[in-house]
Amino acid sequence: MIKARVRPELVGRAGERSRIEAALAGGHSLVLIDGEPGVGKTRLLEYLVESAHAAGRTVLTGSATEFERLVPFGMYVDAFTRLSDAAPGALAEAALRTLLAADKADQLDRYHTYRGIRALLTHLADDRGVVLALDDLHWADAPSLELTEFLLRRPPAAGFMLAIACRSSMIPPVVCDAAARRDPYVTRLSLAPLDEDAAALLMPSGVEPRRRRLMYRVSGGNPLFLRALLDADDTTLAELADGRPGATLALEQTLLAVLRRELDRLTPTGRQAAHAAAVAGELASPVVISHIAELDAATAASAVDELCRQGLGTLAGARFTFRHPLVRAAAYDTCGPGWRVAAHARVADYLRRTDGSLALLAHHTERCAEHGDERAARTLGDAGIAYLNSAPATAVRLLREALRVLPERDDLVPYRGQLLTGLARGTGVMGSLAESRRILHEVIHLPHEVASAAVAFSSVISRMLGRLDEARALLSAQTRKAGQDQRVRAQLLAELTAVAVLRADSQGARRHALEALGIVSKTSDPALAAAAYALLALVCLQDGDVSAARAHSRRAGWLMDGASDTALVPHVELVAPLSWGEISLQRPAAAERHLSRGIDLATMSGRSYAMPYLLIGQARLKARTGHLAEAIEIAEHAATASEYIRSSETLAMARCVMLLPVLWRHGIGPAMALADQLTAAGPGSAWWQAMAYVAVARVRLAGRAGPEYPPPPVLSRDTEVERLAVQSIRAGADGDVGAALARSAAALEAAGDLPYELGIAYDARARALSGRDDLAGAAAAAQRATERFGESGAVVERGLAHQLLATVHGRMGDVASCRAEIGRAKVAFKESGADWLSGRLARVERQLAARGPRHAARETALTTRERQVAELVSQGLTNREVAERLQVSQKTVETHVARIFSKFDVRSRVALARRLASPG
Repeated sequence: MIKARVRPELVGRAGERSRIEAALAGGHSLVLIDGEPGVGKTRLLEYLVESAHAAGRTVLTGSATEFERLVPFGMYVDAFTRLSDAAPGALAEAALRTLLAADKADQLDRYHTYRGIRALLTHLADDRGVVLALDDLHWADAPSLELTEFLLRRPPAAGFMLAIACRSSMIPPVVCDAAARRDPYVTRLSLAPLDEDAAALLMPSGVEPRRRRLMYRVSGGNPLFLRALLDADDTTLAELADGRPGATLALEQTLLAVLRRELDRLTPTGRQAAHAAAVAGELASPVVISHIAELDAATAASAVDELCRQGLGTLAGARFTFRHPLVRAAAYDTCGPGWRVAAHARVADYLRRTDGSLALLAHHTERCAEHGDERAARTLGDAGIAYLNSAPATAVRLLREALRVLPERDDLVPYRGQLLTGLARGTGVMGSLAESRRILHEVIHLPHEVASAAVAFSSVISRMLGRLDEARALLSAQTRKAGQDQRVRAQLLAELTAVAVLRADSQGARRHALEALGIVSKTSDPALAAAAYALLALVCLQDGDVSAARAHSRRAGWLMDGASDTALVPHVELVAPLSWGEISLQRPAAAERHLSRGIDLATMSGRSYAMPYLLIGQARLKARTGHLAEAIEIAEHAATASEYIRSSETLAMARCVMLLPVLWRHGIGPAMALADQLTAAGPGSAWWQAMAYVAVARVRLAGRAGPEYPPPPVLSRDTEVERLAVQSIRAGADGDVGAALARSAAALEAAGDLPYELGIAYDARARALSGRDDLAGAAAAAQRATERFGESGAVVERGLAHQLLATVHGRMGDVASCRAEIGRAKVAFKESGADWLSGRLARVERQLAARGPRHAARETALTTRERQVAELVSQGLTNREVAERLQVSQKTVETHVARIFSKFDVRSRVALARRLASPG
């Protein structure tokens, strides 16, 4: 029997190599290499990596293993660790800090973890191009798969390539979908077994033809199988050839049997080292192998040498790696179950002594923890709480295991409550609301401090789902309990205030906010006081008390600016209502400053549920100040973050603030589609229902689509002006001039002294007056609208008001003023990125520019009869009176009037009389 080893050349893959080179040269975004185990996926991926290095690309390589599937972001940590080892630098270190943040107190939430990694890859791609190569993706942990999906859906940059090796039967759906699309920048290489000629190149030259054919028959052309079979005797080969099934799973079992025979040839010490290395995984250095296998250092070093000499793996630096995952699987499978549990315990002990990774410590502890082991329970529980934001599925599993292991002792009740609250939070964020509520019900009966935290989070879950009555009932019951710490009570009252604001219950919100402030005044918690004042400012806006809203908002901003980050973090979500009030009260700089700080703090503290609220506020600010592209991008991020935490309420809110920017930038089609989504799955809160009504109504008016969208049952004063304005414009579009004038007048009265609201009201007033043919009044109102919008910084709305003013001047025959206003509208639309409005304005410009010179031509084009009818109509005669005077039918007069209106481009008899009377 010949004991030579398979040469490592890449044979029989000339076509695949050519396609890889073409993909690298052509800037492809995805290369998927798939096939059965051992067919050569890893070797071909290595060729891609070598080619990318040769082309000057930055390359990151990571791999997953079957035995560390529960360690979050394992393959990405592997990739950035290797990058850091190869080229130490700030970028790689930043990526590692981001991915390993779950080990620290300032862990990131998963959504911003993904965005951070994407930003780092974008930077690398902008430099000289980057290739991220991920091997054995089918073994990846859930967070790694989710991050991979994020990068596929939102590729970092044009210079980024994602290269994946994966088993054909286990390709993740998102990767499969990406590869199935007819995208010229996606390459899929499905590896078939080697043909007999290619397989022969992998065998030593001295193998006789009969044995070569037998080996090919048994291996099926699989390179890994072929290598493993080189040491098999002829009898074994014949037995395998007679009964070899064709299924991949059966092939794996066959290979595992062969690999076990390889392990059987080791000395007892060598097998012990192989078992230890299989348990240790990425920690498998000679020192760790010595500790797990309970061998002295010299014996362990000799055993590792034996493993390398026998071809089971290699030593790269201080880390032993098996030559293939299936070799490790065979080693792991052959060590006894009892010994394996003890080995995991020894790894956990080593990690505790060396202050190792919490992720790996929890991974090994989970496999050896027994009921009553408090230290193991705390390890699992602490890791679970740390992972709540970055990997909630992992967190839930670890917390359940911690609760199973934790001893039943009275002194551990608070810690058990903390674990249960974390478990409820994890299941709630993952969308299992019923399970979250069930767990929280257990916590509510625990001591006040633990129960209050659970109740507060339960309210957050309910708010995210728009179930405000449920949140109010739970909070009200908890605040009625006696013996509470005053600060805890104030926090519950602040949450009750937030719920009441969303319900548009201004009376209840005011009562709760004032009670919270009364308590906070006796404590030293400026952040909680700031949150209460911010909510009170919103209550005053809902009541129409603008002066009180200004005072409370400024007080809240002053307190928040003076609060430390540590004090602000527990209330960071309430930065959103503060900024919302500041935007409404024309304080955009303060809103931007507070939102930036809030987003940074939410990111550092891992409060992922707060992020959508903050992003929604930031999107509204960008839309108001005329940065449409940014507004849409931020709102989309808010929607994505909402989907990640399964929040139907904040998803609807994100769509609401996105609606008008999408209309102004992309047009009626995309905006109507988004409006339909918002109508089908709208917000649950009364306050946001009122805002959604206004946004959808404005889109439908722009598209002239369907009847008026019915207003919500509960209304607040802060949306009254926009509500009356859209109703006025709708009435005017339906020909009800009287209703249009009445509602626009009411809007002006309700606007108070807020510039934006005044701009909205004057715009509606101008349109109503234009419908009554009071062009002078319409021009004056439209001019005031441009001034008020300019004062408020609302760039797009100012452009629309200039366009309206141009239309009015055009109808008045003032060509010069018309063109001047069109120019101002153009500048506003270009400045804000309102592409659809710019395109529509170009068409309007052509129409308006043609009206002035054509008036006289149209008048001379009247027939004799049309001139007679026009003169009589301008004198105030009705159609019936004109018909009697000219002795024609009334129907004939109606036809003449319609033609006259068309030729003069007017819509009323008053306008016709004015046109006939004008000297032009």
